[in-house]
Amino acid sequence: MTVAKKCMVVLQHGSHGTHLDLACLSQYLKAKDPRLIVWESYKNEGMRTDDGVVPCGERLADNLIREIKELCSTPTQSGGDGGREKVVVQMSFVCHSMGGLIVREALPRVWDKVESQKGKLEIEWNMFCTIATPHGGVCQMASTLRYYLGRLISFFYSTSYHDMFLGSDVLTDRLLSPKHLSCLAAFKRRLLVSSINDILVPLMSSGFMLTPSQRGLPGDMLREEQKQLCAFNEREMYDKMRTITEIPKEEWPANKFLAERRIAKTLVQAVGNFDSVVVDLRSPRLEELYEDRKRRTTAWYGANKRSHQAMVCKPPFDTVEEAFGFVSHMVGDEVLATFQE
Repeated sequence: MTVAKKCMVVLQHGSHGTHLDLACLSQYLKAKDPRLIVWESYKNEGMRTDDGVVPCGERLADNLIREIKELCSTPTQSGGDGGREKVVVQMSFVCHSMGGLIVREALPRVWDKVESQKGKLEIEWNMFCTIATPHGGVCQMASTLRYYLGRLISFFYSTSYHDMFLGSDVLTDRLLSPKHLSCLAAFKRRLLVSSINDILVPLMSSGFMLTPSQRGLPGDMLREEQKQLCAFNEREMYDKMRTITEIPKEEWPANKFLAERRIAKTLVQAVGNFDSVVVDLRSPRLEELYEDRKRRTTAWYGANKRSHQAMVCKPPFDTVEEAFGFVSHMVGDEVLATFQE
């Protein structure tokens, strides 16, 4: 039996998004390695993300399983002997916002299908990367107006908002089931990317740590700690990356944000290490990048008011990729590195 190896990256957008949300990363990956299969699902676009984390995860899983089947049936140049060929797919996931929750829900379903094809198909789980994903929900979001608006929507309209505001047991129990956790533990690498001034998803939820202000640090110490914590460019993302091996009480007191702390602690204890990096898009060089007033204004707005969207160059911030594209480039390089190990 011959073995055919394929490398695949699955990209999943977040709430009310489309596959174009991660176009910056998609284009970067394809340019760096044209042989790479970069797959983006269209099944959960737009308002369909309001159906809830579970239905979205089921749709993604079914769609991805069909894609994997097609990969297995695609003729290769390995000289296979009439169907006696085993396909090994090295697979990584990069998810933005709610997309990380959708993928976590989808993984057990995909896992079971792969197990049923043992002998013909093998998946090597390379990297699970989430960018601004609310693993611990959004109850502590910084924007008061958006908090109350989101709460209202979660009660009357969006099941997904209900899930992310911890109104259901999806984030607190279902995604912490032994099966869901074992799927995450199977990845060689897990990477969390967060923005320090994300008004939608708090750092404790996306990066498993408190901000310096939430830790109660005094003024001068707070500013210095934040400076040491945050990356302003691609190089600093590597230099300031932290490996989360536990949730220490000194950095996250046991009596603060109990539900969010429990989720983070359970994930780290059951799954293993997470690398976590925090970016600050408000670079001192930001205004120097653009002479055009419109683009300069767009960059300022993304860095200061919409970092949740800008950090992946989601439209309209795709027009200022020079300012924010370093996040996608770093993530892309990290994903590609796992295929070379």
